[in-house]
Amino acid sequence: IQGGQIEYAREPMVDRYHYTQPKIEVVSIGAGGGSIVWLEEGSLAPRVGPRSAGSRPGPVCYGLGGDEPTLTDVFMLIGYMDPSIFLGGTMTLDLARAREVFDARIATPLGLSVEEAAFGVYRVATAQITDLIREITVERGLDPRDFVLHAFGGSCGMVCGMFGAELSVQKMVIPYTASVNCAFGLVSADIVHEYSTVAVLQVPAEAERVNALFAPMKEKALKALEEEGFTGDQVRLDWSIDLRYSRQVHEVTTPVRADVPMTSDGLALLADDFEALYERKFGKGSAFREAGIEMTQFRLTARGLMEHPDLRPTALDGPDPSHARTGRRPIFVDARSAMVESDIYDFELLRNGNVIAGPAVIHTPITTIVVQEGQRAVLDPFRNVTIEFT
Repeated sequence: IQGGQIEYAREPMVDRYHYTQPKIEVVSIGAGGGSIVWLEEGSLAPRVGPRSAGSRPGPVCYGLGGDEPTLTDVFMLIGYMDPSIFLGGTMTLDLARAREVFDARIATPLGLSVEEAAFGVYRVATAQITDLIREITVERGLDPRDFVLHAFGGSCGMVCGMFGAELSVQKMVIPYTASVNCAFGLVSADIVHEYSTVAVLQVPAEAERVNALFAPMKEKALKALEEEGFTGDQVRLDWSIDLRYSRQVHEVTTPVRADVPMTSDGLALLADDFEALYERKFGKGSAFREAGIEMTQFRLTARGLMEHPDLRPTALDGPDPSHARTGRRPIFVDARSAMVESDIYDFELLRNGNVIAGPAVIHTPITTIVVQEGQRAVLDPFRNVTIEFT
């Protein structure tokens, strides 16, 4: 997310096929809690995913018939998960069975102890995630250090400390909604309709021609939203235009900041914004107005504004978290490549403003958060956990 704007894939590719239905740009790999750990035939190189055990039969430790080790089993073996308090204590995990299967399928073939093999698999998984984030940032001219890493999902809190360090990000946020963050986003999202029309206009273009392309889309959008119960202040129209330099194939979708219907001044502002976005995407000095600029596609994102959850901050307490410490146990600390006795905390007992120094583990009813050595975790006013480097 840059400048408060979510990136969209205008022609996404799914299983080698291009689609003209826009969607939020998501790049994914199989490195979640259910991802199956296996050894490559011949080389015996450890691999994680893309096959998944899902929730049924799920990881071996679930005791539901799964017989292939997963990342969740690895998290148990390296001390991150407590088998007695999974899902707030409503489900007991089978650590012994997870250890037995992991030893037979992974550790013994590699000639390693269970702990050594588990350390290696954990590092393979975090390396895969690190490589993916580099692919969508560094390879596009973006520096991960300029971003805050938002880590959600049931298992992300146990790996983000590792790949965050590899990427040298300054801050990571594990939201209060963690493992149900996508569901929370769904019920909080607005109703969205996307419209577009194709036409090639040279810049500078006549404002009347642009407005003539916008008008039918606006009419369709307002009608559709009205049928869904959205009128007046419940409707927001966001306009954008795809622009490119002449004879190029790469277009940049540029938001229209001027009022619509547009004027010549608004179109001039649009051209300036396009060049700024172009240089942000392809590097400083890459803009080349002398080649001429073309508008190729005209877009409308029409939103029916839903009532959003009323999130209110609460007061901060002091930094001391000792009242929430429930004990100590060995966990894998990457900086030492070993199991290290570390503090364990109950999230429900922590107060906003508490500061936890790593290495440590925070157990919540819906996820587990690992704070690596050299990091500290802080609870913010919304009960999100922010991890920073010390």
